[in-house]
Amino acid sequence: MQSQSPLIRRLSLAALLFPLPAFAFQSDTTNILLLAIGLGGFCIFNLLLIGLFHFTGQYSSRGFAKAHMAISLFVAAAALAIALIYLQGVGAIMLNLGVVIVAVSLALLPMHLVNVDKSKPSWATASLLMAAVLLMLAAYTLTPIALFAIACAHVAALNAKHIAIKIAAHGIALWGYGYIGYWLYQFSQHI
Repeated sequence: MQSQSPLIRRLSLAALLFPLPAFAFQSDTTNILLLAIGLGGFCIFNLLLIGLFHFTGQYSSRGFAKAHMAISLFVAAAALAIALIYLQGVGAIMLNLGVVIVAVSLALLPMHLVNVDKSKPSWATASLLMAAVLLMLAAYTLTPIALFAIACAHVAALNAKHIAIKIAAHGIALWGYGYIGYWLYQFSQHI
């Protein structure tokens, strides 16, 4: 019997200790990545809404903070259900659970901000209306952003003291609903 050279032994040991990148993911990672990217995008826009609602004093109402938290937790729970349905291994569930944990922690943030917000500034409704318009314009590149524009428009309409701002906010909300409806109709035609 021939003995192996030390270089071959070291390379063989290194190959056992450090798996190749091809073994890092399972064969079907599309669902995992779509969930992580989708929930990650929701978290980014939810964080923007949390900041907007915080600086405009919306969290001075405990009920508003609870409603925002409930909607955000619903999205995180739906993502967790999808992650458990497409359970493909330890790596996949860890990636999905990590994103879900971040989403849940961001969803709980409005309840922490309730104690900070005391009053609504005078420019709050105008900034919510402007954010709704900007989000609707951004929705033309990525349609689900219109949901965040609709949320801003509804909050602006609830806080509006002038009828013109209330009408504008309802108009933006209708624009968002129409755009989402048209997108869903087009989406259903391609299924």
